[in-house]
Amino acid sequence: MSRDPFTLSKKGIKRNMTPWLFLLPSIVILMTFLVIPIIEAFQWSFLDYELISNTSEFVGFENFQEIFTDDMFWMAFINTILYVAIVLPLNIFLPMILASLVNQKIRAVGLFRVLYYIPVVTPIVVGAIMWKMLYSQDGALSSFLVSIGIIDDPMNFLTNSTTALIAVAFITVWKGLGYYMIIYLANLQSIQSQLYESASIDGATSIQQFRKITVPMLVPSMTLVSILTIVNGLKVFEEIALTTNGGPAGATTTLVMYIYDKFIDLDVSIASAAGLVLLALAIIGSLIQMKLTNQREDDLRA
Repeated sequence: MSRDPFTLSKKGIKRNMTPWLFLLPSIVILMTFLVIPIIEAFQWSFLDYELISNTSEFVGFENFQEIFTDDMFWMAFINTILYVAIVLPLNIFLPMILASLVNQKIRAVGLFRVLYYIPVVTPIVVGAIMWKMLYSQDGALSSFLVSIGIIDDPMNFLTNSTTALIAVAFITVWKGLGYYMIIYLANLQSIQSQLYESASIDGATSIQQFRKITVPMLVPSMTLVSILTIVNGLKVFEEIALTTNGGPAGATTTLVMYIYDKFIDLDVSIASAAGLVLLALAIIGSLIQMKLTNQREDDLRA
């Protein structure tokens, strides 16, 4: 008697279900905290939603028109782009250099790796307090710059509209330095040592080996770091909320701070529309970065 091809055995069903059971917790979390909120935000962005009375009215694209004519939105938009532009190159190259240094066979290298990773596990509240003290008018940074003649008078870097965004960006770089270093370090340890030995025999200097071997081999890690930096930079919140709260005069107000302020004002529909703009910006930025990095990888393989 021939077996029905459309009838699966119990063993076959179990084998097919096993991968989905492993994925189930991730799918539930993804749906609960990402997909459903995006759908809700999309819905609210086209409504005039009153949170307290729980009433709504369809208004089409009026919420988007309102945010695109809001000067504060454009200030937040420009601040966000500037913030990513400051953080991106620093997050790509500083951890790479750091990983190259701690990848050497030197004494107590494990201790250096731990020290560089400490900011990652340090609570952001503690880090913010430390940096606020460092950036204050009588802090160490201001005193040092006055002593070497770069600035004439002591200043608070977080209350100056010219330096506030840069100062907060450096907190983000400090916080992520060890995390991105680990990514580069894992990639570095997969590079065959014979490549460096051959280059040394051919007379290549350490700098030439770094440029011609290390950097090209680290391109996959650079892709990952750059995408993570763009996404995290676009949604930066804690550093700004804990140090400047968007000030002075909106100089550090980013898109997430703008959305947060709208939610605090119970303007849910405007906040949802701005959130969708931020989502679109994150997707576009990541796609552009992936395109540029893939092109770079193709050039290196050619």
